[in-house]
Amino acid sequence: MCFAISPIHCDAEEAKHIQKELIVRFLTLIGKMHQKEGNPITSNNFEQIQLLNNELVNAQRKLQKANIQLKHLNEELNNRLVKDPLTSLVRCYQYRSEIDRTISLQPKMLGLFAFIDIDDFKHINDTLGHAAGDQYLMEFARRLQSLDFGMATICMRIAGDEFGLYLHGFEQIEEDFLTAFWDIFTTKVMEVPIQIESTQVPISCSVGLSVFGTDTKNVFELIEYADFAMYQAKRKGKRSYCLFDHTCYQKEKLSHYP
Repeated sequence: MCFAISPIHCDAEEAKHIQKELIVRFLTLIGKMHQKEGNPITSNNFEQIQLLNNELVNAQRKLQKANIQLKHLNEELNNRLVKDPLTSLVRCYQYRSEIDRTISLQPKMLGLFAFIDIDDFKHINDTLGHAAGDQYLMEFARRLQSLDFGMATICMRIAGDEFGLYLHGFEQIEEDFLTAFWDIFTTKVMEVPIQIESTQVPISCSVGLSVFGTDTKNVFELIEYADFAMYQAKRKGKRSYCLFDHTCYQKEKLSHYP
């Protein structure tokens, strides 16, 4: 996705316009000089050509500088919008469009969304401080990024201590894979405590899973369903995962909105 910075864009357009006018003036002057064949080029014509050449060079430099500024500012804006500043994961402004883009590459394949909530993260901030909490989140994000399931994977920070993983490219998703997914997640992410200065802080997560192409083909619903399943996992006692169940979801909704 590209975000243009309009003030710089206007400077570049103005430089292009000036450059075009100078070229036209330059060609017009050359044309007039050649209309009278055999006449020597006057000193005045030389001076006019030199002035035009100087103006053209300056316009080209201005255009080049404006384009470089535009590129740098666009890159900075893109990075700020797409990546979470703390963890460098895809952030909330972008993850839905990234999921849509990934699905569009293999629209007939299934996908798995994992909604991940760090259990009792508030306790870390309250006891060790927010700076320690930030270190914890950065290491947690690094571990998420290290996971390799051999297919398209999007790692995202949804909000605060909530994260997400989206895997796409399945022909089918069976219980065996879900068990393997949890084993890998447990080993790579939760097994080893995070070291913060002299303190080893354990990791516990509750994870909700929903399946694109089976539970829904709507990305917003996919995330909502995984979020619901995550809370079901917390109710089971935390440090566990739960697969979305549509019947349970409907019962829960009816209990809140009879």
